[in-house]
Formats: sequence, C-alpha cells, structure tokens
Amino acid sequence: MFRQATIFRYPLRRRRNYLDGPLGHVRTWTTLTQTKDALTIHALEDTPFPYVWLRDSCQSQDCVHPSSRQKLHRTTDIPLDILPTENGVRVTPNGIDITWTDGHQSSFDRDFLARHASPAKLAEWHHDNDLGEQSWTSGSISRTPHLFVPYDKLDTPSGLVDAITQLSKYGLLFVSGVPNRETSNEACELRKLAERFGEIRPTFYGLLWDVVNIRDSKNIAYTNLDLGLHMDLLYFRHPPRYQILHCLRNQVIGGTSIFVDALHAARVFRATHPTDFEILTKTPVSFHYVNDGHHLHCEHFTIELSSSALSPQPEISHINYSPPFQAPVPLNTPKEFYVALRHFAELLNDPKNTFEYTLREGDAVVFDNRRVLHARTAFSDKPGSKDADGEPNRWLKGCYLEADAVLDRVRVLKTKLDRALVE
Repeated sequence: MFRQATIFRYPLRRRRNYLDGPLGHVRTWTTLTQTKDALTIHALEDTPFPYVWLRDSCQSQDCVHPSSRQKLHRTTDIPLDILPTENGVRVTPNGIDITWTDGHQSSFDRDFLARHASPAKLAEWHHDNDLGEQSWTSGSISRTPHLFVPYDKLDTPSGLVDAITQLSKYGLLFVSGVPNRETSNEACELRKLAERFGEIRPTFYGLLWDVVNIRDSKNIAYTNLDLGLHMDLLYFRHPPRYQILHCLRNQVIGGTSIFVDALHAARVFRATHPTDFEILTKTPVSFHYVNDGHHLHCEHFTIELSSSALSPQPEISHINYSPPFQAPVPLNTPKEFYVALRHFAELLNDPKNTFEYTLREGDAVVFDNRRVLHARTAFSDKPGSKDADGEPNRWLKGCYLEADAVLDRVRVLKTKLDRALVE
C-alpha cells in the first residue's frame, strides 16, 4: 500500500552539482531545482520531471519485475501529491536517487532520464527517427539507397536492418535472387523470406497463397485483366500491414507491377485541396467481400489520421483505397464526397506518382499495404509459349506480415549493431 504523502511547503531550491567523497568535492553531471510539483534537471535541457511521474516510473525491483521487466503497480496507486523527503534528492555519478515520503527509494539512471526528457528523445531511442516514413514520387523512389537488395544480403544483421529500414521509410522494397524452384507452400522460399522479416499473418486465403490466372476466378487478381490501384483486405477491421509477392514464373507479355505512395499523395492533397482532404478524413467508406463462402465487411475513412506528440496537427496514419472491393456508399452520401474522392484518385493516378517494375522470376516485392497502392497491367502469353508441366506462365506466391513483429526485429537488431559500434 502507498501511504498518503505529506506535503512540504519548502521554497524553490537549487541543488549543488558537487558530491562529497574521499577526494573532497567531486563535480557531478547536473544541477537540480526542486519546486512543489517537479524536479528540474538542468543538464537535460532544464526539463521538469513531475514527482508523480518519477515515482510512477521507478525502475526498482519493487516496481518493475527484474526478469519480466513488467510494471508491478498501477499509475493510479501513486498519490498525486507524492513528494521526496526533506533532503531526499541526491545526484549520483550516473543518475539521481530519491527517497519518497511513502518510504520508497528510487534510483534513476541518467540515460533513462535523458530518453524521457522529451518526445523527440524517446522517439530516437525507439529508432523512430531512423524508421520514420518519407514520401516518394516516381522519380525519387528509384534513388533510395536500398530499393533493390540481393536475397543473400538478408542473411546479415546489417543487411536485414537496411532492408527493413527501406520498407519502413518508403513502404517499398524489392529482393532479387530469391530461389523459385520449390513451389509448394511447405517448401517454398517465400516462407523463409517472410520469416526473416517477421511473422506471417494468416487470412482466409491461408498462410501463403498463389496469384495465377484462373478461369471464373473469385478474385480479379486471379485473372489476366488489368488490375487498378488498390489495397488488399480493406474489408477487414485491421487489414494486414505488409505484403510480399514472390515471382515464381513470368513468361508473359505485360503484367507490369505499378506502385504509388498514397501517403505522399495524401500529404500533397492536404496542402492543395484542404476541404476535400477534410471530407475524406470524416466520411466512412464501406468495403466488402461477399463471395466463395465468405461475408466480410468493414468501414474505413479514406484517409486516417492519428495524433502525435511530435506534430502540432494530426498525422496521416493510413490510407484506405480499394475500388474493386468498395461497397455501395450510403444513399445520403453528399456530392462533396464524390468530388473529393475524384480529386484524390486523379492525384493517385498521376504518372509522376507511379513507379513501374516488371517482376522477373526470382524477384520478390515487399510493400506497405496500408500506405502503398499496387496495380498490375493486363498480360497475355508470349507467342509460342507453353506451360511447363502444366504450370501457369505467370505465377506469384504471396503472404502478409504484421508490422509489430517486423519493427520489433529491426529495433532489436539496430540496438545490437549500435552497441557493437560503441564497444
């Protein structure tokens, strides 16, 4: 149980930045100023740390389990008027010690305090700056450093970090030289490739699935027709974040893949069509898949926003655009929505925003399904071509990944690589 704190009415105090030791006065890393509510640490850009935050964030083994690293108390357990005892704050060579009026003692490491001194510092510690999204156009994406990576490069920690960083920043990555001999779901190389990045997300299509030309297909992707810009599975409440397509066979004319950074388009749209942008952030659009024994339906805003401590205005978090799977809009949908969506679609289809690439056998593409639109031109068999052993002439194998596992992997690898450089 936490005892109610006694409130001390002491005046503002500035602590010395010296410690008494066997060699006399030893200069410490910071000075402090105490007020009735907070402890200001001057070496950390004069950041005030509220006492209630410090007590709640204590990292002692009584507050955080030593092996699981899980918090052992609730934020609501801490009295709002918690205070250090008189003379209970002490600067140590590598941090700060605090004795609290409830009898608890806390020791804060300097690095811990530094990374929590501002949202920007914490984002840096989480590698968010390295992995932050950057917009691209058809011209700029080709100049990104790791748009194309050899498959064997993913065997090294640094190579995998480069690949995932490219994917996180730009939402688009191509991997070359992925073996395509094995085609079964059990033995195919796609499974190994996906597991290098993270964890495969199963859907009603299975863990892995094939994109081939099928007569009377239940999905337009399984035809040889032109497939316009879209995103996958928007009829899910939580559509998968990343998608991988591995080209097993490509003996056709056409079938070029097209990609568009919808995040870039939305950012431009926000600046050039602010009223239309606002409409697309507030008008829900329904997506559905009612076919082949399934009945899926969900609504999303075309442009989703989220708040951020680092941005004065809501940030664009996801785009939801998939005309092939869009359900009829409500009867009372205002005309302004149709106008706004048309303007946005024109921007998405602007050739300046499209990147085209024809996958070769052994190529794989990994892209952000909540950000990057993908499309495919129509295709036909090459004159005189024949199926090999009954195999389709154009055959992609695909799967989905969730972002959490991918980002977890790259953060761990980045931390290890950073430590290795320091050591």
